[in-house]
Amino acid sequence: MPMTTVLAYLDPGTGSVILQLLGGGLAAAAVMAKLYWGRILRFLHIRREDDPATDAPSKPESP
Repeated sequence: MPMTTVLAYLDPGTGSVILQLLGGGLAAAAVMAKLYWGRILRFLHIRREDDPATDAPSKPESP
């Protein structure tokens, strides 16, 4: 099995960028899941189409 030389260097700045990419990706996935959670549940048939919990909140009544 031939030995190969890898000519790469990851300095602390590169590691920081990689961690920021991972953190940003997780944050984006969490926001997308929160935004589309009702649609996901309806797609999986966990929640019915006419469930009032997924409807938009009603406007408060004016005094």
